[in-house]
Amino acid sequence: MDRPRLTRGLTLGLGLLYLAAGVAETVRVVRSGEGGLWFWSGTLLGGGALVLLGLTRFPRGSHMGSALICVGSVLGILATAWTIVVPILALAVVVLTVEATQNHHPTVV
Repeated sequence: MDRPRLTRGLTLGLGLLYLAAGVAETVRVVRSGEGGLWFWSGTLLGGGALVLLGLTRFPRGSHMGSALICVGSVLGILATAWTIVVPILALAVVVLTVEATQNHHPTVV
């Protein structure tokens, strides 16, 4: 698998994972009344939304899209740190995104 496809696939997977975990945790918090709604919504749902927004709404290699992906990835790490695997995936997405942005020189019009 080539690197751009790997980067896109991992980024898409991370964004969807954050959204799914955010929805599940938000439902759990609302049903149990334990609190922490803003934490789960802000880190997981917000992070997932930023990752997917950066991936889908900006051209490949754009600095704004890459910034959104990186911020969203790091934001979701806060709520998933206990899993160990998801933060490693998020850091891999950040590294691959930064590398792709540095290697891609969009044409300035």
